[in-house]
Amino acid sequence: MSLVEFSVADIWQVATERLQQQIHITTYEQWFQNIVPVTLNEKALILGVSDDFFADWLKDNFDDILCDSLKDIEGSDYSYTFKSGYLPEKEKDKPKDKVKVKAAKTPKKKVKPANCLSRHTFDNFVVGEENRYAYAATHTAAESSGLYNPLYIYGGTGTGKTHLLQSVAHHAVESNPGTRVRYITCEEFLNNYVDSLRNKKHSEFRTFIRNIDILLVDDVHMLANKTQLQEEFFNTFNSLYNQNKQIILTSDKQPSEIKGLESRLVSRFESGVTTEISIPGFETRLAILRMMQEEHLVKLSDEVLQFIAKNIHSSVRRLQGALFRLVAYASAMSVADIGVEQAEHLLRRLLEEETAAQLISIDSIQRVVAEYFEIHVSDLLSIKRPRNIAQPRMVAMYLCRKLTDFSFPEIGSAFGRNHATIMNACKQIPNLCSKDENMRRSVSLLEHKFKS
Repeated sequence: MSLVEFSVADIWQVATERLQQQIHITTYEQWFQNIVPVTLNEKALILGVSDDFFADWLKDNFDDILCDSLKDIEGSDYSYTFKSGYLPEKEKDKPKDKVKVKAAKTPKKKVKPANCLSRHTFDNFVVGEENRYAYAATHTAAESSGLYNPLYIYGGTGTGKTHLLQSVAHHAVESNPGTRVRYITCEEFLNNYVDSLRNKKHSEFRTFIRNIDILLVDDVHMLANKTQLQEEFFNTFNSLYNQNKQIILTSDKQPSEIKGLESRLVSRFESGVTTEISIPGFETRLAILRMMQEEHLVKLSDEVLQFIAKNIHSSVRRLQGALFRLVAYASAMSVADIGVEQAEHLLRRLLEEETAAQLISIDSIQRVVAEYFEIHVSDLLSIKRPRNIAQPRMVAMYLCRKLTDFSFPEIGSAFGRNHATIMNACKQIPNLCSKDENMRRSVSLLEHKFKS
């Protein structure tokens, strides 16, 4: 076949045959099977994927293998770029469900998923750079159940994890009222499990938690150190996963960081898609406040909203609390307009707590770690790799992750590295501490110094 006749489909066919020889079939089916060869622009393939999250995940995790698969095809090397908005063929070509068509002709009473707040929908979720990937992955999982399985979302308190989980529940029952969705917190899972054992109704509990299409579990880090509960959750996970039922989990840590979680559960949780959701930036916080304000009759000036967004940055819940405090005061005291100075006075305690929480910064950690190991901060930020610099650099990265609310990408940016390097440091330091007493003592001393 000549180069002129070699189409984008032909090139991608060769590439996929090579990919299937190098990676596990499950990995191929989950990440590569649904890629659509769109067009060929000179030596660059345009490949269609469902969304930006899918594209970024492939670049971060499979860029090398993708590039290798496109080398030396009919004597030429090819590059690739992704284009979003292409549904998997199995979803695009799937005939419309007859039940849905009938429901469209005969409107039914709107179904509300159990245990979910009505305001927690995708429409009410403010998307910013800090949560864009988590939103895209969750939305895709809701649209194409089983494509990302399991989907594991982790991040600090008040970043929107619960909102996203419950959005999936709302989307599922609105798209198809017959969908069986179970949203449950890990604490509720524990309580229901214990009650089932006490009341000898364990089979009913298993039916309740497994006879579903979508399982949404909040705060799975609470499984830590609960051996019997982990056994039950492991079996539940396997039962649903083997039926290709969608599983979405949230936690405050990534799986490998949860102490007391069995390795087999860590492996299951990491087998699908893991994405972080971090504290929203100023612009996103301001947009959240403006949306929240729509629910209240009393409206605050944009100047006051900007003041709140600038000074309350630890969580969305605190933003909501600050807004509610001012609205409640204005309503109770019949105040027509609250100014910035009055807002500052009314929110004094919240602002003091926020200031205290921000005392530990990435810069301060870099500076103190450099001083402790008798090197320069510039060494930590350099590309130098001798042991006396590489290990302190990993310690600084590890402490930034453990002692602050900054995300992996944010910490990586501060060190001039990508997020994968930070994740690796967070895995390596605990291992080094378990083998090297001097390293354990150094990390412990530094951690105590910051906390005190």
